[in-house]
Amino acid sequence: MRKCFATTLLLLIGCILLLAAGPLQASATTEQLFWEKASQEIYKSPGELKAQHEREIRKGEIYIKLMQGDPHIKAVALTFDDGPHPKFTSKILEILRKYHVNATFFVVGKMAKKYPKLVEQEFIQGNLIGNHTYDHYNLTKIPDPEVDVQWQKGNEIIRSITGIEPMYCRPPGGDYDRGVIKSAMMHGLTTVLWTDDPGDYANPGDKTIENRVLDRIADGSIILIHDGIQQTIDVLPQIIETLQKKGFKFETVAEMAAAGHPEALRMRYPITSMRPAASLPPNTLKMK
Repeated sequence: MRKCFATTLLLLIGCILLLAAGPLQASATTEQLFWEKASQEIYKSPGELKAQHEREIRKGEIYIKLMQGDPHIKAVALTFDDGPHPKFTSKILEILRKYHVNATFFVVGKMAKKYPKLVEQEFIQGNLIGNHTYDHYNLTKIPDPEVDVQWQKGNEIIRSITGIEPMYCRPPGGDYDRGVIKSAMMHGLTTVLWTDDPGDYANPGDKTIENRVLDRIADGSIILIHDGIQQTIDVLPQIIETLQKKGFKFETVAEMAAAGHPEALRMRYPITSMRPAASLPPNTLKMK
């Protein structure tokens, strides 16, 4: 009788524990699915970014961001996302050094933390280091406080390696909204997008990447390519050589922003509530 009672009691306790764990397990699964969805890569094309920019203008929502360089100056910016990578970054830097070209590297914080010497090498060589968030989440898919964490942690790791506070950032996939840019500004960052995207992340082939870059290039182009793609490394020398022969100068995005042309930086909403005006990049436009 006692044995039967003990068995029944144990079964009852087990059921209670299972019921108690059920909601927690479901909650954990839901949270995991949420972050997995936020990790899915989405890339906006130059056309989509331009259309979004034009919609913002029509609505009077003109955010501070770098869309392109001066359309009257024969200069372009090479920008590399998603690094650093132990297999690829040094190869990119070797090519840039050979052709006396400086670029902008938008580094992922967790990758920079893992390979700080590569970021240091980028910086020492004269390249600009920008914030590509810490975890490479799609920022429009996560709560605003988490967006702040992504910019803050990215800034912290870059500052710890270079000793310099980053001033420029790029949201993963170019996916942004007012909250994303406002958060970036609160952390001293100007959002940088692009005008040219050869889609190298999809490994379309060496020649395809090269042709897409060279066929669409224009004065003031900001070229999006990726640190971590062998095909990009294979055609990078040809791209640089061709553009140099055509008379293009290579600039970092900071040099483009410093030009202060009307197409580069615009804003609408009051900056005083988000970032001191004295800390803005040179020649930032304030539109009333």
